[in-house]
Amino acid sequence: MGLSEYFIILQYILMGSTFVALALIFLYTYYGRDEEAKPE
Repeated sequence: MGLSEYFIILQYILMGSTFVALALIFLYTYYGRDEEAKPE
């Protein structure tokens, strides 16, 4: 495996992890607001 393939794989891993992080942040802000609004 050459150096270019290594950087391409690293780029895909970074893009995937960034997408997962953004999705989790969106879900947390969307559903976290509903949880804070309900008093226990």
